[in-house]
Amino acid sequence: MKCPVCGEHSPAAWKSFQVPAYVGATHAIRSGADDDGEISVDWMHCANEECKEAVVRIHETTTRYVQHVPLRDTDTWVARPRFGESLRPVDPLVPPSYRRDYLESAAILDTSHRMSAVLARRILGDLLREYGGQDHRRLDRQIDDFVEDAHPSRLTESLHHFREVGNFGAHTQAAREAGDGELPEIIDVDRDEAEWTLDLVDRLFDYFIVQPARDKAFRKSIDEKIERAGRRPLEQGKEDEIASS
Repeated sequence: MKCPVCGEHSPAAWKSFQVPAYVGATHAIRSGADDDGEISVDWMHCANEECKEAVVRIHETTTRYVQHVPLRDTDTWVARPRFGESLRPVDPLVPPSYRRDYLESAAILDTSHRMSAVLARRILGDLLREYGGQDHRRLDRQIDDFVEDAHPSRLTESLHHFREVGNFGAHTQAAREAGDGELPEIIDVDRDEAEWTLDLVDRLFDYFIVQPARDKAFRKSIDEKIERAGRRPLEQGKEDEIASS
């Protein structure tokens, strides 16, 4: 899992909240007078040595009946850190419009992971359109064409699986055809899938925006160093030849 405090990955070492035995209670409490559900709590410490913060989750399980068959559904959210206190870090090089939507998606990950996924998918489509040259209005077509181009396999393989899991062609076509700017329909995803969508957006931020900007800044610093040394400036496109020699 990704720690909601520091943003680093940490093993999911959850422990049940301990209730003193003499109280006579269990780890779960009833959620209503009719005993149709229960609430439980677990916690863990982030494994990152520079963080070590406690993270607390609440799980609320309810029972519904389908043709008299009881089915139990569990909703889980993070109680600590509190909502809005700590968000996933975004590189300052990411434009404000993307940063705003990304932080909003991250902020509601635990309160509404389905809506978080909707926002994250819209960011992904906008990135593919603006930086990847994919101008299709349907996200599945954008991904298909991007995967066929020459891009790192670690990225295209993830996008391919992302497309298959989301089944975008079936779920977002109607909303996309309504016009640009329309949000896709809410797709029934779980929290892990919504978080993975944000992870994928992280990688696209890095691939499309952050690394190219850092490379450009580094090349500029080298050019300035060459100029100060009185040497002839590098010709356009020759940097790769020099680096490989």
